[in-house]
Amino acid sequence: MSPTENQQTQLKGVKIVELYKLVWNKWDKWLLFCGLILLSWAINFEGNINMSLSQNVTSLFQTNNLISLLPTVLYILQTALLPIYSKLSDMYGRAQCYTVAMILYMVSYVVMATANNYDTLVGGQVIYAFGYTGVSILGPITIADLTNIVDRGLMQSLYNVPGLINLFLAPRAGDALYRAGQWRWGYGMIPIILFATSAPLIGNLWKLFFQVKRSGLLDDFKAKQKKNKQEENFTFFQKVVWFIEEIDIIGSLFLVAGLCLILLPLVLALPSWGGWSSGITIGTLVGGVVAWGLFAIWEWRFAKKPIIPLTRWDTRTPLYGVCALSTVTIISSTNWQFFTTYLMVSRKLESADALLLERGYNVAYIICEVIVGILMKRFRVWRPFVWTGVSLTILGVGLMIPARLPTSSDAFVVISQTIVGIGSGFLYTPMLVAIQSSVPHDDMAVATAMMQIGGSIAASIGSTMAGTIWNNMLPGQIAKNVPGEYDYAKIVGSIPYANSLPDDQWMGVVNSYGHIQMILSIIAICIAVLTFCFTIPMKSFGLEAYDEKKDDLPIEQIDSKDDEVPYGMEKMEVYGLEDAKVTNSSGASTAVN
Repeated sequence: MSPTENQQTQLKGVKIVELYKLVWNKWDKWLLFCGLILLSWAINFEGNINMSLSQNVTSLFQTNNLISLLPTVLYILQTALLPIYSKLSDMYGRAQCYTVAMILYMVSYVVMATANNYDTLVGGQVIYAFGYTGVSILGPITIADLTNIVDRGLMQSLYNVPGLINLFLAPRAGDALYRAGQWRWGYGMIPIILFATSAPLIGNLWKLFFQVKRSGLLDDFKAKQKKNKQEENFTFFQKVVWFIEEIDIIGSLFLVAGLCLILLPLVLALPSWGGWSSGITIGTLVGGVVAWGLFAIWEWRFAKKPIIPLTRWDTRTPLYGVCALSTVTIISSTNWQFFTTYLMVSRKLESADALLLERGYNVAYIICEVIVGILMKRFRVWRPFVWTGVSLTILGVGLMIPARLPTSSDAFVVISQTIVGIGSGFLYTPMLVAIQSSVPHDDMAVATAMMQIGGSIAASIGSTMAGTIWNNMLPGQIAKNVPGEYDYAKIVGSIPYANSLPDDQWMGVVNSYGHIQMILSIIAICIAVLTFCFTIPMKSFGLEAYDEKKDDLPIEQIDSKDDEVPYGMEKMEVYGLEDAKVTNSSGASTAVN
């Protein structure tokens, strides 16, 4: 047992999660996991409805060329919010954070449903980021709480399976609501769905929380915490400072300020801010560089609880894993950002039909996640799946270059998407398990947040790259390819207008869009090579050596002096429960030592 793992947690939220294992019964565990699956379906349904509606609603507001701004705002906010949510859930509890996040999640859709312009839609997206971020990070964290290192990959992959239903249902529903003039109800029904599907999970988390409180298992922990507080004798102001230090608000503000000030000008400089030489563009870019410099200095020299606590870990595997997954995210967010728009124009498809052409990626991704989870559990290996995934990703992205030409067949589009989906599915599950299982349980939520922070930064970079290339290259391409008189703002702002152009002008628009899609695909394949480089230095995290039988042994039969015990081996003595005896919810007495 590593010294780090032998330390008893000082975080109340983590302690409560660890005590769940003494008060729950098998039905509680099943209800928690089924609740996670149900909520996963709702989140995925919401995401697909939102994607389908956003294509049409931004066209309604004549702002389709600014569609990359919405995900950029979301990803920037997620970058700051992910570590805050993970630390708050460790400090106060999973149930509390889930509840707050879900309320904000539902409110955001009320705002979007009542939007009368693009600015209000962006405002709803800001609130959405506060809610969605919490719900999205707490799902993988809760699954990691419930599972051991061997089962974790399979359970994490099953969490995404409900998405298969929504891939085909939600886009059709979104298009049907828009055509019926009920797009507001498309947004408005989401809060109702989220409330109904989150009730079993959040309700059971609160039930377990109160069981732990009633059991008396927290008494010693509370006494120690109270004694520490009395010894420290903090004033209100000192408590506020302590809270700010714990969640590193200053570091988060520097990070999100840098992202906002650098990435937003790349999207808005030409269409909204008067070009690259305008004062607002230059000022924000310079401010962004300064903010990132301050962030680096703060995290290195002054932060007591940095966003990424690398100095506490004796391995760099989580960092390499985050970098590898982040490059995959850059590929998808760069290469997919305007792909739906391109399909809707080049093939004159409705949003739902265009999205279905993309779905080969999602179907293959989800199915392969489950397959890899099963194979990891069966054979206790992970590297072969990672390298297979990287190879298939590079192959698929390479095929996208010819597949996305205006003259390519729909089948070729689907095949290239599917190959990349298989590669990403093979890659994601072992990477997630490696990141979560290479750190102590106290840092597991932070490591999960670090993975999603990397994804958010990567997605914001990829989405901004796509928006920058699209908005900077498209005017020249359209001027070159579209004959006669045309209204550029209407072409790029409204898909129906672009499709209603005379055939010769429409073909010029299609060729212009196709050329930029080819550029984006070439950039994506260059980035894909980096993914392989990041996987090479990753080290084993204990999957091969893990003994599931020890999970069922009494504490006294577990040798705590094993030479090589990875962080993922969650033994009960780590939780400080050697002398605990409680009554679980079924009335049976559970004794530990």
